[in-house]
Amino acid sequence: MTRLIGVEVDCPFSPGMLRKVVHAGTQSASFVAATKDLSALAETEVSRERVERWTKRVGKERVAQMDELAARYQTLPLPKRQVSPTCQTPQVACVQMDGGRIQIRQRDASCGENDAKAKGHWRESLVGCLLRMTSEEHAEDPCPLIPKTFVDPKRMAALGREIKGFSADSEDAEEMPEDSPDDRPERPNALVKSVVATRRGIETFGRRLISAAYARGFSAAPRKAFVADGSATNWSVHREHFSHYTPILDFTHAICYVWAAAMAGRSDESGWSEYLQWAQWLWSGATDRLIAAVDRRSEELGPPNKEDETSPAAVVAKTLVYLKNQQTRMRYPEYRKAGLPITSSHIESTIKQINRRVKGTEKFWDQGAEPLLQLAADHISETNDLDRYWNRRHRRLESMRCYRTAA
Repeated sequence: MTRLIGVEVDCPFSPGMLRKVVHAGTQSASFVAATKDLSALAETEVSRERVERWTKRVGKERVAQMDELAARYQTLPLPKRQVSPTCQTPQVACVQMDGGRIQIRQRDASCGENDAKAKGHWRESLVGCLLRMTSEEHAEDPCPLIPKTFVDPKRMAALGREIKGFSADSEDAEEMPEDSPDDRPERPNALVKSVVATRRGIETFGRRLISAAYARGFSAAPRKAFVADGSATNWSVHREHFSHYTPILDFTHAICYVWAAAMAGRSDESGWSEYLQWAQWLWSGATDRLIAAVDRRSEELGPPNKEDETSPAAVVAKTLVYLKNQQTRMRYPEYRKAGLPITSSHIESTIKQINRRVKGTEKFWDQGAEPLLQLAADHISETNDLDRYWNRRHRRLESMRCYRTAA
């Protein structure tokens, strides 16, 4: 009899080599590219099929662990959920979320009714960032004047072209620029980030996100913020799982709506003059004055044509509805005094990193999307979850005792 210790019966790789294969399968642009990377860097020839098979298998194991973590959290009594399971409690706990884009070959009813009925192949993935931050609290607004970056015509024109809903919409449109500006010297400092990503719908995403936040001790943080754009999906997650977090509308999205309304149907000179006033009102929390001004502009332009969503009347009307719906989440002076973040630049850059692996006009996914999203999130996370997974997996294999008849 020959005893094999620490080796999976059906695995053609050692534990160390398997880790390299999965790393390449997750980080390379495609499984084909992963085989080339392994050949060049690990001096090992691995077929595309094997890279894909074992990357997805490990990804499924990580998905199962995330589901188990979420299920354990759901069994906790409410008082237990409000304490930290770890000795490290963040000074500021920040949760940010948004949606990415991915092409799915087959409809998946498990991801939600809207997803199953959608036309074409593009579907939404859900991504969340959990940020441990530090910042100072202030008795007065530490930055009462809007930063110069938001009153730079070239910069605002670039941001305005990127915002969802005001640029030429396409299924493969880019998200907001990852360097969404917040150049305040007093802005919160992000220390450690972890990432949650899934294709399995809003309910699964919400449970995973809150359980991951709990595991990092966010519930016990003295200051907590939930930052997102105006999507109803984002705020449904806030209401169900993070209602004890301060809700903050991403300032960059808000200012782009204001910019679009100010410039709609006007010359650059007259529109920019109006925008400067509106922008300062938004920054200063004078939302009543801002909404009143946009309302007057909407009345001047008249009712929008429903068939032309790019007309000045339609753009201004859309901004007016947006500002009214989000007014309670735009108290920016209060957030700055409390040392809370007001932009969602971290989630925007995170989605771009994940999209590098899973998004593309030539990339179509089936059941393999979920494992790859999980592994992509693991690689971006700074909490060493993937290292702990590999260490536990290796210890589990070392404890196995498998026997077979020697030839």
